[in-house]
Amino acid sequence: MSSPVKLLAIALALTVGFFAGDLYETFQNRSKSTSLSDYCLLSTKACLQDDIKVTVDRDISQPLIPTQVTVEWPQSEANELFLKLEGHEMEMGVVIFKLQKNAQGSFSGEVILPVCTTDSMTWVGELSDGQQLMKTSLRMER
Repeated sequence: MSSPVKLLAIALALTVGFFAGDLYETFQNRSKSTSLSDYCLLSTKACLQDDIKVTVDRDISQPLIPTQVTVEWPQSEANELFLKLEGHEMEMGVVIFKLQKNAQGSFSGEVILPVCTTDSMTWVGELSDGQQLMKTSLRMER
């Protein structure tokens, strides 16, 4: 095999290897598209799952404006909950928020979502006490 062909084969192999992880992840994400009906949409009306009750102070969140989240989770022994969210319609990375237990036994905290290039987006994720989790979603519009 001639030298230019060998160099081309090496360059092609390196390029495919460099992007292989991204390509694999893209195909995996397409094959396991999530349905929003699997998630409890957070709003001013309580979202109930098992004995967990979650409310927020507004039905539609806005980027960079705090949304207050309140959770009543009577069976949890945890002192804090973690809310992990990621963009549904667009990859925006993963954001994680900590909700602290208050004196009344419920949990509360603020969610501040990043700015998105689209006018509206749904964030999906999980609310967890470390033992149990609840699938949640949050609607954001500019």
